[in-house]
Amino acid sequence: MIQILTIIAPLFLIIFVSALLQKFKNVGDKWGKVLNEFALKVGLPVLIFTALAKTSFSFKAESSLIIVNSLFLLLSFVLAVFIGKILRLKKKMFLTLFICFIFGNVAYLGIPVLTSVSGESILPKVSLIIAIYLFWIFTIGIGYLDYSVNKNKKDVVKNMLKNLTKNPLLLAVIFGLIFGSLKIAIPSIILKSLEMVSVSVTPIVLVVIGLFIGNSKIGKLSEWLPVILFSLFTLIVFPASFYFGAKFFGFVPSQFMSSIIEAAMPLAITPFALADKYNLHKNFITRSIVLSTILSVISLPFWISLIG
Repeated sequence: MIQILTIIAPLFLIIFVSALLQKFKNVGDKWGKVLNEFALKVGLPVLIFTALAKTSFSFKAESSLIIVNSLFLLLSFVLAVFIGKILRLKKKMFLTLFICFIFGNVAYLGIPVLTSVSGESILPKVSLIIAIYLFWIFTIGIGYLDYSVNKNKKDVVKNMLKNLTKNPLLLAVIFGLIFGSLKIAIPSIILKSLEMVSVSVTPIVLVVIGLFIGNSKIGKLSEWLPVILFSLFTLIVFPASFYFGAKFFGFVPSQFMSSIIEAAMPLAITPFALADKYNLHKNFITRSIVLSTILSVISLPFWISLIG
């Protein structure tokens, strides 16, 4: 575990140094927005497309990965509904829990962590897992939020399709899979340019996470109890369910190492951006992002070392 912690420690060092810089106002507030826009709309899509376009892809070979991750996400939605009913949560808190359950930081933090541990060769598999997350998040996840808050229910399907077709990460996966499966060669001059952009992505997304954390307010201690419970649940129960579920059905957990580690990711920043539109619990989301990211410094090395 110490060895794994040493490998991924530089990633978290960048995050927390960026947070300190933001906290002490040495970094402008606009930096986070600009860097986030670059990472989301340019950097990560280029990284994902390049990784998939250079890899021969077979849906048949990856069918178990697609099915298992899809089942995990669908069961996460069901679990969110189940917990919401048991705890009799108010609509605002229930919708917040519903979307936060499956919105792990699989791209911004997942890619740097997994490539640090397994090397660049893991990128095609990670990209496919990200695509599975995005598909279910922007169909059932966002679709359910739309259905809950939109008075005109007819717009729900239309908004779902719009979210999917306008998502740069998902589009990068689609075009990457097309290039990879059809073995379309990218001219070397273009490929080198794409690879140069790809190299810049990891530090930028880590800085974005750090700036967000540094810009967050601490709040009252009493308000952190549900945040602590949620963070521990997502960082421990989700990957544990995936890990022991794989063993129960006769799989070797290491076969799904990338999937289990992605399931162990802390909460992503995106739900915060959705908070105003869907009337979500913004304070809960902010604190959950901060706390789960801090706790993941310990939980991620544990899961990585456990899986081997």
